[in-house]
Amino acid sequence: MLTVIFLIVLLATGCALFGPEPLPNQPVTDQTKLEARDPRYVIELLADEELATISQELSEPLLAKSLKDIFEGKLSVKTLAEEFDLSQILDIVLPHETFIKKIEAFLNDGAKKFYTHPERQNYIVEIQGERKDKIVALAKRINPEVNAPEKLYMDYRDFSVAYNMLAGLYYSYIAAVQADHFEKAWKEVLTITSTDTKFVIKDARDYIRAILFELAKGPLTDFSKVREYTTNLLSINNPTDLLNMADILNPEPFKLVNVNKMLDALKWSVMSYLEIGAFENNTSIIDDKGYRKDGKESITTLFAKAFEMNECFIAKNVLENKLEMPENLGTLKLNGKVPEKVKDVLEEFNKALPNVGMIELTQEATMSLLFDEYKYKFIYTLDFRKLYKDSIDLRDNNIGIKKAFFDTIFASADAYNGFTQRLANGQLTNEDVSLIINNLPFIVLSIDPNNPSTGVRFQLNNNGNLNDPAAKIEFILYAKYTEVVPKVSSAVKTFVIREGLKQKLEEMLKTSQK
Repeated sequence: MLTVIFLIVLLATGCALFGPEPLPNQPVTDQTKLEARDPRYVIELLADEELATISQELSEPLLAKSLKDIFEGKLSVKTLAEEFDLSQILDIVLPHETFIKKIEAFLNDGAKKFYTHPERQNYIVEIQGERKDKIVALAKRINPEVNAPEKLYMDYRDFSVAYNMLAGLYYSYIAAVQADHFEKAWKEVLTITSTDTKFVIKDARDYIRAILFELAKGPLTDFSKVREYTTNLLSINNPTDLLNMADILNPEPFKLVNVNKMLDALKWSVMSYLEIGAFENNTSIIDDKGYRKDGKESITTLFAKAFEMNECFIAKNVLENKLEMPENLGTLKLNGKVPEKVKDVLEEFNKALPNVGMIELTQEATMSLLFDEYKYKFIYTLDFRKLYKDSIDLRDNNIGIKKAFFDTIFASADAYNGFTQRLANGQLTNEDVSLIINNLPFIVLSIDPNNPSTGVRFQLNNNGNLNDPAAKIEFILYAKYTEVVPKVSSAVKTFVIREGLKQKLEEMLKTSQK
């Protein structure tokens, strides 16, 4: 009996007693069938013709430039979304959706297995056959003169570089899909003639049109109807005393899914870059030029030779680079400290991700506004403990207007006209300011004569709680509202006039050239 109990306990706790099973390190041959749960599946993805096609369509020069930046020790955190219009990315990648699904499966399974394994930095596996030939062919596209190695290996550094490239492609695609949904949603909001209400709640659109139509009547506006339409609009969703995005927009496409998986991926990306630095500093594995001491040719060293680089360091030097802020951007602090090196920034994120801490980035500087200098402050806050969820509803934010605001300004024609005129002229009374502060959660105003400030705040709420942000972006200008608004209004008018004249001049030049 004791023997049976012992065997049961042994089976139940085997992993804890003996550690995780070793990472698969058998050579990848033409006979090897790889699946997404196997970390070696990254080789399958690298050798896939669809990746080569996507890379070519996204511009081979861009791909080569990005790879060359890596080998020259330049840290590039740009995603594809910053190099291309998101709609272009969607057009290019959408026909390869099956391949994108393969990447997704690998990120969720094989990559997770790899980055949670304690022996990952010692990993190395040989690549043979057709897969090896395809990877060498990619290097030869960059430099036809590069020699094909007799043997090719994938080590920790190779895996991490490939992982970050594939994860970047996948999440750029996800961002493009989300942006496409956003664009369609906002077009519905702004297009009066639209009858498709896939994104906008039909009743909300009808009430908004009715309100705008009634206000457009000017002196003939019936404010009792405006108040009725507004009350109906606010009653679409709870709370009924606040007009927010949930009263206007359907959950889709404003629901981000798999947020926890995205934060896991970000964690592994940050962690892997720091660990590549440690890998390259490991003198038992890497020599003073960044190549393997055992002479084995890895994917990374092969591409370094294709670029004819003297050294093969991905992260070692970059992590020690000093962060130098332009003087006009003032002081930058990360979690209350001024980061000195790239490594300092990544280490703070590594400690907070995926769900154990928060990041607060602050920037304090001065800006010129019509010849006057004002101090300002930007605050970016990410609380990963609250963001780590299966999904996040982007409608759950502080962009809203409380019913008391509408009740006040729509009380009568005098109340409405008086408020809008004072707002336009920058002559709000203390009562007006109090009305704004108390009823517009995204406005930040202080009328304290000793410390006046004007600003805006956008935040994602944690489960509908305005007082518990999960993420926040805040801009505060240390100046009186009555000083700032007229200057901003003047600057905006000047910009609009200048751009209008510029556009008109361009049209005239085009006409004269015909």
